[in-house]
Amino acid sequence: MKSIITIPMRVGIGVDFHRFALGRKLILGGVEIPYEKGLTGHSDADVLTHAICDALLGAAALGDIGTHFPDTDSQYTGISSLTLLDSVYHKLKEKGFLPHNVDSVVIAEAPKIAPYISSMILNLSRTLQISPEHICIKATTAEQMGAIGRREGIMAQAVATVIKHT
Repeated sequence: MKSIITIPMRVGIGVDFHRFALGRKLILGGVEIPYEKGLTGHSDADVLTHAICDALLGAAALGDIGTHFPDTDSQYTGISSLTLLDSVYHKLKEKGFLPHNVDSVVIAEAPKIAPYISSMILNLSRTLQISPEHICIKATTAEQMGAIGRREGIMAQAVATVIKHT
């Protein structure tokens, strides 16, 4: 069904979870965070960047990260999620959209990520070619409830807006 009214800004949401594993690096927002465990996944398992990818893809009605970068495809084994985000950026541009704003939250009991947030924002803003002032990353805990509260992994959520460009 074709829309009668074209709205120049669209919104998408993304959510991602990854389990902790020994012998893996912990990467969030493209930043390696010192911790005794990393996250399991086909790529670098950057749960934050994955949630942002899904939010941007959703805003442009382009599906989800698994559709574009399936874990059954060996070319994505160990790939940096910032590389995936760069690809998402180009998919948006091809469809006539540009990233505008990203708001996100990382839910984890440990490690504390506050000291790394500014570096994450810089990585994401460079990749998305938007001002760091248009990216917010917050951190919270699960108050020791559920799998995240038991320190089994990390969860991230993101909301993103994209704007039409000509």
